[in-house]
Amino acid sequence: MDLLQYLQKTLGEAEGKTAFDKINTDSECALLIDNKKQSNYISKEEFTKIDSERTDYKKQLINRDKQLEDLKGKATGNEELSAEIERLKSENTKVTQDYESKINQINFDTKFEKALGDYKAKNSKALKALLDMEKVKLDGDAFLGLEDQVKALKESDSYLFEIEGGTGKIGASTINNSTTNNTAVDGVKTIGGALAKAKAESMVTTESSFFK
Repeated sequence: MDLLQYLQKTLGEAEGKTAFDKINTDSECALLIDNKKQSNYISKEEFTKIDSERTDYKKQLINRDKQLEDLKGKATGNEELSAEIERLKSENTKVTQDYESKINQINFDTKFEKALGDYKAKNSKALKALLDMEKVKLDGDAFLGLEDQVKALKESDSYLFEIEGGTGKIGASTINNSTTNNTAVDGVKTIGGALAKAKAESMVTTESSFFK
């Protein structure tokens, strides 16, 4: 699967093609500048508030289940009422599971964004697009299967990361160096390879026009 196919699979056919075209024409690599407004990261205070609301909500559901159990005891012999009570209990369970799932996803996204920031990623979305998220698991506050992938990308697509003591700008030398790193990470063609190829083709076209 090449970069275009990967982007289309991830973003949809039209949006994937648009993203691919922008990457190929992005000579200044402006797309690598992190856009904080699009981050999934939420502050610790926001997450604490959500987690507190979850705890309160769970208490309410427990109380509701208890009330339903008490009501069920009084509904002995009334099959229709007993069936309705069971339905409500089942509904409570599903709501709780859905809510837990959403909270867990928020927790994952928040910690994941922070983890990518710790790796000095210039654009967390660009980096995430090249990761095999099926291999990334959250274990407490640590991510299993993330460090090895990031290490490989630092070697094949170093421009995705901030350089210690650098200006943060990406010059032609970085793009040219990417030509030697036109390798795949987990079967996905790197953005560096795509940029290098586009740059090389552009230079060939310019030279051909000059010597005509």
